[in-house]
Amino acid sequence: MTRAGAVYIALTLLFGFAAVNTGNNLLYLLVSALLGFMAVTGFCGHRNLYRIELHLLPSADLFAATPGTLRVRIRNRQRYIPVYLLEIRIADHQVLVPFIAAGDSEEVEIPVTMPTRGKHPAPTFHMSSCFPVNFFVRSCQYHPSRILLVYPRPLVTPFPAQHDVRRIAPDLQVAMAGGDGDLRSIEDYRPGDPPRAIHWKLSARHDTLKTKQLNRQAAKTMMLDPTQFDGLLEERLGRCAYLVNRCIHQHCAVGLVIGTRRFAPAMGRVHQLRLLKELALYE
Repeated sequence: MTRAGAVYIALTLLFGFAAVNTGNNLLYLLVSALLGFMAVTGFCGHRNLYRIELHLLPSADLFAATPGTLRVRIRNRQRYIPVYLLEIRIADHQVLVPFIAAGDSEEVEIPVTMPTRGKHPAPTFHMSSCFPVNFFVRSCQYHPSRILLVYPRPLVTPFPAQHDVRRIAPDLQVAMAGGDGDLRSIEDYRPGDPPRAIHWKLSARHDTLKTKQLNRQAAKTMMLDPTQFDGLLEERLGRCAYLVNRCIHQHCAVGLVIGTRRFAPAMGRVHQLRLLKELALYE
């Protein structure tokens, strides 16, 4: 209940006592109008939150003690009635959705900060609305069943000395798409492919353009081991997480030695998530 709602109820009670004590019909009518307005707005507020569905969507990577976001799809399952002034809140962060048409959906991003790495249940969502008038705030909760994987907090770290292992272990070299090596494959043309990579003879036999995908060696190849850094365990894992992200961003092959497990150097988004997951779940 808002302050305006408290004042409204106090005035209704005041006029009600006055009507009972004086027997004035005009006061009875006034109290009836106030109660009727309260009932109508209460019904509209209840219908505004009726048949609303929340779905937690895959979002950007979450790192411990680092501001992140969760993507939520809000669906209005009512056939004719739109939704107004819907507020979604997680802890101290909230997002206001002014309007969702009947049968439509809206996607929002809500800021969130997870305290530690590892697996965590998704936080509780609080859904509320002050529609139609800001007298009463009606709310409900949504408990997602999804488990969130939180990676170690990245700590800015320079590349360690002798980080490029290609000279001491040539077998750890990997190949990446490029234009100065051996032929790897022939694929359909994609916007952005250089014209010199088009395979004109093969394209003439098909209805679409074909491009040659060549190999070239990665610029760097790095093997990370948390034991090679100083500090507490969380600090060492955070330094490894930072270097994994930096290597992938710079198109460098990166591998990981963690405990008795060894992950060969590679590149790409899938490999990045694999290494970060190992760091997040390390005990």
